[in-house]
Amino acid sequence: MELLSPEAVNKLFCIYSKKWNVERHLLKAVAIVESSMNQMAYRFEPLFWKNYKDKFPELADRDPEEVSASYGLMQVMFTTAWRLGFRGAGVELYNPVINIELGARLLNQLFGNLVYKDYYKNWPQEICLAQYNGGSSGNPGLDGSLRNYAYTRKVLAAYRDVRMKEVGCGKTE
Repeated sequence: MELLSPEAVNKLFCIYSKKWNVERHLLKAVAIVESSMNQMAYRFEPLFWKNYKDKFPELADRDPEEVSASYGLMQVMFTTAWRLGFRGAGVELYNPVINIELGARLLNQLFGNLVYKDYYKNWPQEICLAQYNGGSSGNPGLDGSLRNYAYTRKVLAAYRDVRMKEVGCGKTE
């Protein structure tokens, strides 16, 4: 796969920000923290398949290293992409067009699924980011705590940095 230029990637953040109603600076901040903007980032999580294979019986014949991995700029988990309707091979998730759209779609879904009681202790953005990184189950906990709060702080710091440095989306605005 040919890598896209930073300008082309930025245009994708603009396009999918508008399509999925998620601020582009937030999308880019997630990509910065998740992969350092590396389009070919890959992270295999060996215990994932052991713990979750029963939830995805339709993927039983696939390679666990494909299914139990995160891909690309937004580090989208294969199973998350599958839940969102993606039916391709894991290597297709390196494609920034697919990857950024799935990341934006997931964040849109997480924001849409928030329940008011969930954010009595946290900002909605913190909860969605924690769920993006660590799943929705038990995040936030019954006491309102986020099990990956440090991650949310990193993304929000990157968000502030990106927001201060970048201007608009150009003609796509």
